[in-house]
Amino acid sequence: MPAPHSEIPALQSKIVGLIGEDKYTEVAEAYAAFVKEHPTTTYMAAEPIPFKVADRLAKKYGSSATTTFTLRNSTWASDLATALKGSPAEFGALIGSFDAKVAEIAKTVKKVA
Repeated sequence: MPAPHSEIPALQSKIVGLIGEDKYTEVAEAYAAFVKEHPTTTYMAAEPIPFKVADRLAKKYGSSATTTFTLRNSTWASDLATALKGSPAEFGALIGSFDAKVAEIAKTVKKVA
């Protein structure tokens, strides 16, 4: 049987796909199921998720809007990590609010030629 950490790349691939489809509740469900089965991987499984969410928001709304959001909300990544370890609904709702805030910021960001 392979070590639990060797299954993390497959989990991350699944999470990237779900994030790309804005299926954030499902991201938290996949994470919870994985760490339930592999409790020693909690940190390694969770650590890349904020970056992957930020990357998705940057692709949707632009890096300027996403960076502005992260600067205005300096605890966003730790808030996301806390919600991830809470419930899938909490995690989905939090990212939904992040998405809405970044979308609003994107309306005011000057476009660079």
